[in-house]
Amino acid sequence: MANSKYEYVKSYGVEDEIFLPNLIVVRIDGCDFQRFAEMHEFEKPNDEVALNLMNSSAVSVSEEFPDIVFSYGFSDEYSFVFKKTSKFHQRRARF
Repeated sequence: MANSKYEYVKSYGVEDEIFLPNLIVVRIDGCDFQRFAEMHEFEKPNDEVALNLMNSSAVSVSEEFPDIVFSYGFSDEYSFVFKKTSKFHQRRARF
């Protein structure tokens, strides 16, 4: 869109910066996790292989983004808390 006749559309954009001292928390939710669990025959309520897989994935994400200070999982979702001073995604609320 840069340098095109549609450049004016950017003027309608909403500033959605997360201002300090608010924390950035990114929540990732499993999509159709029940079907995934059935396909891989996970044991209910807590399959050890599935839990280890999710925890390993969270560790990998935390290593990839050093601004993450805390992560936690619940059910089929994980949340990642970033440092207050993080500039992750220019502190925008939406991607």
